[in-house]
Amino acid sequence: MSLSLPTFLQARREAMLAEWIEASPGADAETSVSLSTEARNRQMEILFDEIMAPLLVDPPTDFLPGPEEQASLQEHLQAMVTEQARHAANATDPIALLFVLRQVLLDHLAQWPQASAETLAEDTARLTRYFDQITLFTFDSVIRQRDRQISEQSMSLMELSTPVLRLWHQILLLPLVGIIDTGRARQVTDHLLEAIARHEARVTVIDLTGVPIIDTSVAQHIMKTIDAARLLGSRVVLTGISPEGAQTLTKLGIRFGDVTCRASLRAGIAEALLLTGKCIASMEDSGR
Repeated sequence: MSLSLPTFLQARREAMLAEWIEASPGADAETSVSLSTEARNRQMEILFDEIMAPLLVDPPTDFLPGPEEQASLQEHLQAMVTEQARHAANATDPIALLFVLRQVLLDHLAQWPQASAETLAEDTARLTRYFDQITLFTFDSVIRQRDRQISEQSMSLMELSTPVLRLWHQILLLPLVGIIDTGRARQVTDHLLEAIARHEARVTVIDLTGVPIIDTSVAQHIMKTIDAARLLGSRVVLTGISPEGAQTLTKLGIRFGDVTCRASLRAGIAEALLLTGKCIASMEDSGR
């Protein structure tokens, strides 16, 4: 009795699944610390059955549906990509998994005793086209996942690099570090204005010690931030402009107008305290 291809593949299910799990990336090396071997194997078994489902339709169809037409397969492929990304695995691991499975299937397909050379060639081409669709979909999911991670990390870094600190009652400090571009300048302004409104700050100290380059673009961004702070009733004290930066601004003809500038952050804080009617005194002086 001759076996149809779906029947042949179904009979080989356990063997193919075991070979795929054994040959998959990470099976004999570093497995994710957050997943037990049993859980990982179970996930692979579910994905295996989802991928194999169209191949087990009897009689076989000439056209195999891609992931876009299989909601369940699409969901499991995306879950695999997300899982790999969450555990900082190699970005190519999901693709490698599919390549391994395709090779396992082709190896078993070559052992189909009832297949003629022509039938074997047709089914091999059909299987290859099917896996090409799955691989392309998975690759696209990997790219989108990486882009999402990069975007989230960039936002986190920007938030960490623009902290608005409350130094004292009605006094804020904004220490700027790194390059200031348009996107970051907008975020700096938003964070600062929110903090000024929340703390009812009368004085804001903007420290530029950590800004490596102060040119026309940076100066314009800073002036816009200062103007916005003034509209909320907060005076700005600018500190940390290096001698080289001061010379550059002078050569470029850039003026900060009536903005109060101090050479160091310490001098800027002292100026902020003075503007709010406060001062720092030693305990000995206060005890007299």
